[in-house]
Formats: sequence, structure tokens, C-alpha cells
Amino acid sequence: MIAIAPRIAPRLAIVMSHAQRSMGGAMREAVLARAFARQGLEVRVFRLHGGEALEEETVLDGAVRATFCPADNPQDIPHRQVSASLKAELRAFAPGLVLYKGLGYRVNADTQAALEPGTACGFIVGGGVTDPLLDRASLVLGEYREQLSQHFRPLFRRGQALVLPKYVDLAEAGEGRPVPLADAACDIINVGNFSDARKNQVVLVPLAARHRVTLVGGGTGLGEFRRSVPGRLRARMTFAGRLPHPAVFAALRGARLMVHTSTMDGLPRATVEAMACGVPVIAYRSTIQGGIPHGTAGLLVAEAALPHAVEMVLADDELRIRMGQQARRHVEKHHGVPAIEAAAGEVLKLLG
Repeated sequence: MIAIAPRIAPRLAIVMSHAQRSMGGAMREAVLARAFARQGLEVRVFRLHGGEALEEETVLDGAVRATFCPADNPQDIPHRQVSASLKAELRAFAPGLVLYKGLGYRVNADTQAALEPGTACGFIVGGGVTDPLLDRASLVLGEYREQLSQHFRPLFRRGQALVLPKYVDLAEAGEGRPVPLADAACDIINVGNFSDARKNQVVLVPLAARHRVTLVGGGTGLGEFRRSVPGRLRARMTFAGRLPHPAVFAALRGARLMVHTSTMDGLPRATVEAMACGVPVIAYRSTIQGGIPHGTAGLLVAEAALPHAVEMVLADDELRIRMGQQARRHVEKHHGVPAIEAAAGEVLKLLG
């Protein structure tokens, strides 16, 4: 049981550690906050931003209050930013438990040190698995069980490391039927930005010799990447750039297979959204150890085996369609709003 400071009502704060003036990409945390509030907790979401003033907004039809606090050093990279305003707001709110979304951010330890002694802390984990506060953490919400058992073993053994499902709008994803071969807009799709070399899209270039490849994502490296692709292969590659979310789903529905080439990740939302659209996913098992049911909804393979795995799935359309159907069923069971709300209930059991 996690002891949280008793007040008129128990209070819980979620700190989005990555500085940004938006709740975009934080719908999962908003749904989690709403689920906590419906169970009687007083919940607020906090985030740093690069502006000069404190700003507030509500999301989910007013159910969740988000406070955006100006960073002291907005010129620094997000991982190094801190905020005196955030610390003041949290001290005034006086939560019994703070959940930090993201590990390895300076703001986590800096903020926690400013709170009342005895304030519990926990983490919502993405790709990173280290943080100076981890030894003090009472709770970790991770991407999948294998990640939790490997990287957060003491908390996992005590039942204080739980899976937090992904937010996915199944209505927006569509019916989740794998696209027929004759109707496919592309054979391979990848979703990821071109600002981080770890996204590793270069691995996809040789596959364009045999297959139509669509790359979704923008970023500072996109132009250089595109120019580096030989002309004969570039003609078989579609550089879609950054797309609004409905257009991402449309692109996924038209793809036969997602190949996720990142060398560092948790369980990216894009892979879950692909599965929701009936698209099987192939990824490196050194990057993603779980969350994509191997052999049924996709494949987790060694780096050297990725080209062979791609060819195997694309050569057997019955296998691809069967995997896509299983992928959709997996998402319906394990992700989305009901699954997030169920996870919130498990957390509340730990809170006592």
C-alpha cells in the first residue's frame, strides 16, 4: 500500500516531464487522471512550457485540469529544463503522490526535492528506464510486463509495477480489417520523426528495391535523409511528412505491414495504432521485448533477421491477414479507454 498524505480528499499530481505547451500526445495521462477523479481523488496535470506566464486549460470536456508552468531555462533541451513556477504550484496543491511521466528528466528530482517530506513519487515510463528518483519510487506504470520485470524488478516483485495501456481511438482507427493486397497503398509503413537517428529509418531503404515503402514523420533530418536515398529507390518511397492524426490512421489502414526500426523505444503508440488498424508489426526484439504478441500480431526479431522477416510476411498474404486480425483483437482487449480505466483501478488498490 502506498501512503499518501491525508487531506480533505487525497491529491495526486501527474507531471508531464517533457516541456511542451500542449496536451497533444498526453491523452492517455488525461484519461488516467479522469479515471482517478471519478474514484474520488483530486487530480491535476502539470507541464513545463517555453512561455513566460502560467497558463491553464481543461481537457476531456473539463474533466481534467492542466497547468502549464514557465520553464526557468527554456533555451535548454527539454531533458534539462526546470521550473520554479512548477515547484510553487505543486507545493500549493500539496499532493500525496506525484507521478512523473518520463524518466531521466532533470525536472523530476528538482521538483520532488521541493515538496513536503513524505510526498510519494512514481513514474509513467516510456523508453527510458533510469532516473535519480527511482530508488524512492513507490509506483511505476510501464509499457509491458517484460519491461517492468527486467528494469524495475524490486517494484515488480512487490506488485508496485503495473502496465499502463496505450490510448487509442478504435473508432478513428476504423474496423481494423487488414487491407486486401489489391487495395494496399503501400507494402511497408513506418511512423517516426527524422530528428532522432535512433529511429533508424535508413534500414528501410534497401527494402524499397522490392516493396513500396511509406515513411510518415517530419523533423529536421527529413530533407537530408530523402536526398541520401538513391534515385531508383526513392521512386518507390513515399515521404508523407508529418501528418494530422486522422491522416496517420488513413495511411496505416492502407499499409500491409508496419516495420518499426527504432533502436531505442518503449512501446510506441504508433505500433499500437498500427495493430488497431489491422496491420501486423515487425520490430527489433532488442528494442521492444513485449507488447507486440510475437508470432501472432507481429514479429520481434534480431536486427540481422529483419529483412528476412519482412519478406516472409509479405510473401504470405494469408499469414499477414491472420496476423493483422490478431493484432486488432489484441488492441481491443489490452488498450484504449476501458483498459486505462482498469489500470487506474489497480493503482487505487495500491493507494489503499
